Amino acid sequence: MRSRTLRSLSLGTVAVLAASTGAIAPVLAQDTRPLTENPALIRGCRQLNQTAEVFDNSTLGPVANRIGTLAAGTQVTLTGAVTTGRAQVFLGGGTLSPIQPVGWLNAANLGPCGTTPPPPTGACFRANTALVVRSGPSTGSATIAGYNQNDLVRASTNPPTQQTAADGRRWMQVSIFNAGTGWIARTGANGVGSNVTPTNCP
Repeated sequence: MRSRTLRSLSLGTVAVLAASTGAIAPVLAQDTRPLTENPALIRGCRQLNQTAEVFDNSTLGPVANRIGTLAAGTQVTLTGAVTTGRAQVFLGGGTLSPIQPVGWLNAANLGPCGTTPPPPTGACFRANTALVVRSGPSTGSATIAGYNQNDLVRASTNPPTQQTAADGRRWMQVSIFNAGTGWIARTGANGVGSNVTPTNCP
């Protein structure tokens, strides 16, 4: 991995970063955003204003680099390392990974500590097994993400958008990182079995 030069940023960095979150993270080989450090942000408390995916790198991808998911209202501590639209945080008690003390997430998901998170909305599920997220509702569609067993799965709409394929498999559209969407097989062929279990949204 190539080295990145660290330099100081002004105190207003997080506000600027949070405003520039619309674009999907570029392909790793094309990523040219500078990684910087702002000493004024080190150990600063932030609170998630919505559920957020956490990654072990500042590009927030690919899915193999996803550490896990933090619920809205979770408080994290800034490390001071930032890049455009991204912030690195300490992962508290290591609830996501016992060997990963820090992670990266979308800076737009961070607000001041002590704020009241918005009420839970949407339709959520718990993955009963490892799931592949595809670009469309069919086994022939490209793989774009994935869930581990017991991960929180959030449907893209409430009630969920679903389609039944020719083989009887029921597909559900889900929300993934960077405000994207994809499809998971909610059942097996002929509607047999259930790959997810409904649960309360955090």
